[in-house]
Amino acid sequence: MKEYGPNHSRRSLFKGNILFSTLLLFLVCSFLLFTAVETYRLTVDMNHRVKCYYLAKIMKQMFLSESHELKKQDVTYYTVGTIHYKKLNRQLEIEITIDQYVFKFVENINNDTESNTVEG
Repeated sequence: MKEYGPNHSRRSLFKGNILFSTLLLFLVCSFLLFTAVETYRLTVDMNHRVKCYYLAKIMKQMFLSESHELKKQDVTYYTVGTIHYKKLNRQLEIEITIDQYVFKFVENINNDTESNTVEG
């Protein structure tokens, strides 16, 4: 006996399994969770790298302002990291190590006694 009506015609069209829908939902949710965790990890890593970079820039400026007579090469220790420098001709190569990161800077050495400051 065939039954007709709105409920019976839909039942014959959808013969899918609930397992497929559940697996698809699980896959979508796990992909979204993975994306959120990966974004958080990358953000934390970038923030740490930026913090170390700015610490290196500050250490470089402190080193340049504190040191007047430089040897050919030497090592200076700070609480945050170490500075290795080499004096080559008219350039100063500075290598700063903070945590596992190494930052390299090259500064030109000027022996001019004139000031570049404009007085007004």
